[in-house]
Amino acid sequence: MPTKTLWIKDEYLEEILAGHKTVEVRVGYSNITRLQPGDRLLLNGRHLYRIRRIGRYASFAELLAHEKPAAIAPNVPAGELLERIRAIYPLEKEALGVVALEIEKEVV
Repeated sequence: MPTKTLWIKDEYLEEILAGHKTVEVRVGYSNITRLQPGDRLLLNGRHLYRIRRIGRYASFAELLAHEKPAAIAPNVPAGELLERIRAIYPLEKEALGVVALEIEKEVV
């Protein structure tokens, strides 16, 4: 089973480790679009997670129409989430497509 290392900002990693953030959002870089449900993720080089589900969307607006905002960013009001995501990924990156990785802690 493949394992991909993902680097996540500390504030979001803490939410994942606490079990509050269950969806990691990325744009459609080729290394992300190759991921499949069941693949393993090594978060920040030390925390092993597994991909439960992958959602693929044309835009961040479409993503937010289908995914629960609290699963993406538990402490961000839903009305601010689009602006925050676009601050991380500018429009030219969004044009690559949007990928939602629903993750869970891997039981070893």
